[in-house]
Amino acid sequence: MLADEQRAGRGRLGRTWTAPARSSLLLSIVFRRSNAPIYLTALSSLSIAEAIRECTGLAARIKWPNDVMIGSQKVCGILSEAIWQEQPQVTIVGIGLNVNMDPHGAGLPTTATSLSRELGRTISREELLTRILRRLDHHLARSDGRLDGYIRPQWEALLWRQHQAVRIDRDGTLLHGTIEGLTASGALLLRQPDGSVAEIIVGDLLLE
Repeated sequence: MLADEQRAGRGRLGRTWTAPARSSLLLSIVFRRSNAPIYLTALSSLSIAEAIRECTGLAARIKWPNDVMIGSQKVCGILSEAIWQEQPQVTIVGIGLNVNMDPHGAGLPTTATSLSRELGRTISREELLTRILRRLDHHLARSDGRLDGYIRPQWEALLWRQHQAVRIDRDGTLLHGTIEGLTASGALLLRQPDGSVAEIIVGDLLLE
Protein backbone atom coordinates (compact mmCIF):
# COMPACT_ATOMS: atom_id res chain seq x y z
CA MET A 1 0.00 0.00 0.00
CA LEU A 2 1.33 3.44 -0.98
CA ALA A 3 0.42 6.92 0.28
CA ASP A 4 1.46 10.34 -1.02
CA GLU A 5 1.06 12.31 2.23
CA GLN A 6 1.14 11.51 5.94
CA ARG A 7 -0.33 13.70 8.66
CA ALA A 8 -0.48 11.46 11.73
CA GLY A 9 1.74 8.47 11.12
CA ARG A 10 2.74 6.35 14.08
CA GLY A 11 6.43 5.78 14.71
CA ARG A 12 8.40 3.74 17.20
CA LEU A 13 8.00 4.49 20.95
CA GLY A 14 4.79 6.45 20.30
CA ARG A 15 6.42 9.10 18.13
CA THR A 16 4.59 10.69 15.20
CA TRP A 17 5.74 10.77 11.58
CA THR A 18 4.53 13.42 9.14
CA ALA A 19 5.31 13.99 5.46
CA PRO A 20 4.03 16.67 3.05
CA ALA A 21 2.39 15.62 -0.21
CA ARG A 22 4.72 14.44 -3.00
CA SER A 23 7.77 14.60 -0.74
CA SER A 24 8.41 11.05 0.42
CA LEU A 25 8.00 7.34 -0.10
CA LEU A 26 5.29 6.16 2.31
CA LEU A 27 4.37 2.51 2.06
CA SER A 28 3.37 -0.59 3.95
CA ILE A 29 4.56 -4.02 2.90
CA VAL A 30 2.76 -7.21 3.96
CA PHE A 31 5.06 -10.18 4.52
CA ARG A 32 3.59 -13.66 4.87
CA ARG A 33 6.76 -15.20 6.22
CA SER A 34 7.55 -17.05 9.46
CA ASN A 35 10.64 -14.92 10.17
CA ALA A 36 10.76 -12.79 13.31
CA PRO A 37 9.53 -9.21 12.73
CA ILE A 38 12.95 -7.77 13.66
CA TYR A 39 14.49 -9.64 10.73
CA LEU A 40 11.81 -8.47 8.31
CA THR A 41 12.50 -4.95 9.59
CA ALA A 42 16.22 -5.52 8.96
CA LEU A 43 15.45 -6.89 5.49
CA SER A 44 13.54 -3.70 4.69
CA SER A 45 16.24 -1.42 6.14
CA LEU A 46 18.94 -3.26 4.19
CA SER A 47 16.99 -3.02 0.92
CA ILE A 48 16.39 0.70 1.43
CA ALA A 49 20.05 1.39 2.26
CA GLU A 50 21.13 -0.53 -0.85
CA ALA A 51 18.62 1.30 -3.06
CA ILE A 52 19.74 4.69 -1.70
CA ARG A 53 23.34 3.85 -2.53
CA GLU A 54 22.38 2.69 -6.05
CA CYS A 55 20.29 5.78 -6.79
CA THR A 56 22.34 8.48 -5.10
CA GLY A 57 25.75 7.15 -4.10
CA LEU A 58 25.01 8.14 -0.49
CA ALA A 59 26.33 5.76 2.17
CA ALA A 60 23.22 4.93 4.17
CA ARG A 61 23.56 2.93 7.38
CA ILE A 62 21.11 1.15 9.69
CA LYS A 63 20.51 2.50 13.18
CA TRP A 64 19.46 -0.45 15.32
CA PRO A 65 16.80 -1.61 15.23
CA ASN A 66 14.85 0.15 12.52
CA ASP A 67 16.04 3.52 11.17
CA VAL A 68 18.10 4.36 8.09
CA MET A 69 20.67 7.11 8.58
CA ILE A 70 22.75 9.42 6.40
CA GLY A 71 25.64 10.49 8.60
CA SER A 72 24.18 11.41 11.98
CA GLN A 73 20.70 12.19 10.66
CA LYS A 74 17.64 10.02 10.09
CA VAL A 75 16.30 9.72 6.55
CA CYS A 76 13.94 6.76 6.97
CA GLY A 77 11.87 5.24 9.75
CA ILE A 78 10.45 1.73 9.78
CA LEU A 79 7.85 0.19 12.09
CA SER A 80 6.78 -3.46 12.00
CA GLU A 81 3.69 -5.12 13.45
CA ALA A 82 3.08 -8.86 13.55
CA ILE A 83 -0.35 -10.48 13.41
CA TRP A 84 0.44 -13.72 15.21
CA GLN A 85 -3.00 -15.32 14.95
CA GLU A 86 -2.80 -15.42 11.17
CA GLN A 87 -1.53 -18.58 9.50
CA PRO A 88 0.91 -18.13 7.94
CA GLN A 89 2.13 -15.32 10.18
CA VAL A 90 1.61 -11.81 8.77
CA THR A 91 4.05 -8.97 9.43
CA ILE A 92 3.22 -5.48 8.21
CA VAL A 93 6.26 -3.23 7.73
CA GLY A 94 5.52 0.50 7.48
CA ILE A 95 8.16 2.68 5.81
CA GLY A 96 8.59 6.45 5.68
CA LEU A 97 11.53 7.66 3.57
CA ASN A 98 12.24 11.40 3.21
CA VAL A 99 13.04 11.95 -0.47
CA ASN A 100 12.38 15.45 -1.84
CA MET A 101 11.76 17.81 1.06
CA ASP A 102 13.20 20.46 3.34
CA PRO A 103 12.97 18.63 6.69
CA HIS A 104 13.00 21.79 8.78
CA GLY A 105 10.42 23.50 6.57
CA ALA A 106 8.23 20.42 7.01
CA GLY A 107 8.48 20.76 10.79
CA LEU A 108 10.70 17.71 11.33
CA PRO A 109 13.30 17.66 14.11
CA THR A 110 16.88 18.76 13.49
CA THR A 111 17.93 15.10 13.64
CA ALA A 112 16.08 14.44 10.34
CA THR A 113 17.32 14.84 6.78
CA SER A 114 16.17 13.99 3.25
CA LEU A 115 17.87 12.63 0.18
CA SER A 116 17.34 15.88 -1.74
CA ARG A 117 18.88 17.89 1.08
CA GLU A 118 21.94 15.66 1.13
CA LEU A 119 22.32 15.70 -2.67
CA GLY A 120 21.30 19.27 -3.41
CA ARG A 121 18.83 18.08 -6.07
CA THR A 122 15.59 16.15 -6.39
CA ILE A 123 15.51 12.49 -7.29
CA SER A 124 12.86 10.29 -8.85
CA ARG A 125 10.63 8.70 -6.24
CA GLU A 126 9.46 6.19 -8.84
CA GLU A 127 12.99 5.03 -9.62
CA LEU A 128 13.87 4.79 -5.93
CA LEU A 129 10.75 2.76 -5.16
CA THR A 130 11.50 0.40 -8.04
CA ARG A 131 15.01 -0.19 -6.76
CA ILE A 132 13.79 -0.82 -3.20
CA LEU A 133 11.30 -3.41 -4.43
CA ARG A 134 13.93 -5.08 -6.59
CA ARG A 135 16.30 -5.37 -3.63
CA LEU A 136 13.49 -6.82 -1.50
CA ASP A 137 12.65 -9.38 -4.18
CA HIS A 138 16.31 -10.31 -4.48
CA HIS A 139 16.66 -11.01 -0.77
CA LEU A 140 13.26 -12.74 -0.47
CA ALA A 141 14.35 -15.39 -2.95
CA ARG A 142 15.74 -17.21 0.13
CA SER A 143 13.53 -19.56 2.09
CA ASP A 144 12.24 -18.60 5.54
CA GLY A 145 14.78 -20.92 7.14
CA ARG A 146 17.74 -19.37 5.34
CA LEU A 147 16.68 -15.71 5.35
CA ASP A 148 17.77 -14.70 8.88
CA GLY A 149 21.25 -16.17 8.53
CA TYR A 150 21.61 -14.56 5.11
CA ILE A 151 20.46 -11.10 6.26
CA ARG A 152 22.30 -10.88 9.58
CA PRO A 153 25.91 -10.32 8.35
CA GLN A 154 24.75 -7.73 5.82
CA TRP A 155 22.68 -5.96 8.48
CA GLU A 156 25.62 -6.07 10.88
CA ALA A 157 28.01 -4.68 8.24
CA LEU A 158 25.78 -1.60 7.87
CA LEU A 159 25.21 -0.97 11.58
CA TRP A 160 25.32 2.73 12.37
CA ARG A 161 27.96 3.71 14.96
CA GLN A 162 29.48 0.22 15.10
CA HIS A 163 32.59 0.19 17.36
CA GLN A 164 31.75 3.74 18.44
CA ALA A 165 30.52 5.15 21.74
CA VAL A 166 26.75 5.36 22.20
CA ARG A 167 24.11 5.54 24.88
CA ILE A 168 21.11 3.22 25.10
CA ASP A 169 17.94 4.42 26.81
CA ARG A 170 16.40 1.20 28.12
CA ASP A 171 13.11 2.02 29.81
CA GLY A 172 14.58 5.15 31.39
CA THR A 173 17.90 3.56 32.34
CA LEU A 174 20.90 4.87 30.42
CA LEU A 175 23.59 2.40 29.38
CA HIS A 176 26.92 3.53 27.95
CA GLY A 177 29.27 1.55 25.73
CA THR A 178 30.34 0.69 22.20
CA ILE A 179 28.37 -1.30 19.65
CA GLU A 180 29.94 -4.72 19.10
CA GLY A 181 27.41 -6.30 16.73
CA LEU A 182 24.27 -8.42 16.84
CA THR A 183 23.13 -11.69 18.38
CA ALA A 184 21.48 -14.40 16.30
CA SER A 185 18.08 -13.12 17.50
CA GLY A 186 18.83 -9.56 16.33
CA ALA A 187 19.59 -8.09 19.77
CA LEU A 188 22.27 -5.39 19.94
CA LEU A 189 25.56 -6.22 21.66
CA LEU A 190 26.85 -3.31 23.77
CA ARG A 191 30.31 -3.49 25.35
CA GLN A 192 30.15 -1.51 28.58
CA PRO A 193 33.00 0.41 30.26
CA ASP A 194 33.69 -2.49 32.67
CA GLY A 195 34.27 -4.85 29.73
CA SER A 196 31.00 -6.75 30.06
CA VAL A 197 28.71 -7.15 27.06
CA ALA A 198 24.99 -6.43 27.40
CA GLU A 199 22.36 -7.79 25.02
CA ILE A 200 19.87 -5.04 24.23
CA ILE A 201 16.50 -6.39 23.13
CA VAL A 202 14.53 -3.13 23.41
CA GLY A 203 16.00 0.35 23.71
CA ASP A 204 16.54 3.72 22.08
CA LEU A 205 20.02 4.23 20.60
CA LEU A 206 21.51 7.69 21.20
CA LEU A 207 24.80 9.41 20.39
CA GLU A 208 27.29 9.56 23.26
